[in-house]
Amino acid sequence: MLSPLVRELVVLPLESKIPFQPGQWVSLKLPVGERPPLTRAYSMAESESSSRELVLAFDRVPGGLGSGYLSSVKEGDELILAGPYGNFTAPRPLTVDLVLVARFTGIVPIRCILRDLFKGPVSCQVTLIYGSPTQTERIYHDELQEMAARHEAFRYLPTVLDGSGDAAEERRPESEILASLWAGRKDFLPMVCGTKAFVRPLKTYLSELGFGRKEAKFETYD
Repeated sequence: MLSPLVRELVVLPLESKIPFQPGQWVSLKLPVGERPPLTRAYSMAESESSSRELVLAFDRVPGGLGSGYLSSVKEGDELILAGPYGNFTAPRPLTVDLVLVARFTGIVPIRCILRDLFKGPVSCQVTLIYGSPTQTERIYHDELQEMAARHEAFRYLPTVLDGSGDAAEERRPESEILASLWAGRKDFLPMVCGTKAFVRPLKTYLSELGFGRKEAKFETYD
């Protein structure tokens, strides 16, 4: 359990290693629902490893068939998996400042991108704005703080939307932080991940700033 609602799941492909790019996701076909299999998508939380394991994370949705089933799986259970899929990936090498914006479990693919990115030297500035509904529901927070302390190129801006964070932390919505820091600028690559209700207003805002379809990246998980 990463938080009261978010759980980590580690799966090991039985046949061969599954290569993927940080930010991509796999599809699990679950034996539940009126017409099984029920297909659900989950992003990788960690980059490729020699162990072949895939580290996924999901939030327990009240009454959710998919998350309810995954919460009950035990070590040794087998799942049907397909993928990887998706284009929510950072360019390598990184030649432009990167601004990452995530809310709640939207941080999962971004954490994977960051862990891979900082395996080597980074010459551009990387900024993460990460919003959580409450302090207890944010995940990877300590790791992200340590990452920011180790790498001068990385700036971490957490915000807790109900105001329960530390006194020095932001309480503003992610969009307000983005607007206050980069108002009128276009010299960065934005990557935004969260629910559709969270992503759509930011997509509109960035479009109004002049970002074209290929000049920003968006990922939704609902």
